[in-house]
Amino acid sequence: MTDEKGPSRRFGRRRRANIPGQTQYVRVSMSEMERARLLVLEEQTNRTASEILVSAALYAENSDSLAERRALAVDLMQARRLLASVSNNVNQIARHANAGDEFPQDAAVAVAAVRRLADRMYEVVDELGR
Repeated sequence: MTDEKGPSRRFGRRRRANIPGQTQYVRVSMSEMERARLLVLEEQTNRTASEILVSAALYAENSDSLAERRALAVDLMQARRLLASVSNNVNQIARHANAGDEFPQDAAVAVAAVRRLADRMYEVVDELGR
């Protein structure tokens, strides 16, 4: 599948974004154990070794690495999608409750789910703020 931009990269690892200016190469020595840990990080974060090492070096003054911040952002987006789904269910329950005299038993469970989800979203936002 190609278009004017070139072949599709549907499968495989994303490339690091182009760097403005001339590229500099740095050789890094590490033990076999350190390299194994770096390989695990590459698999977990789906990022290249150079991207992991550069972000670790540049964000060393922060307690959170770039990968951790990205993971928190992914958590927040997943929570947002889940909140949208739960909100839709709450709206359906409210519509059903307003249509008749009977209040659905599912309502208490749905409201509890919304509260748990909102609490988790607050936690993620707090973690991002640190």
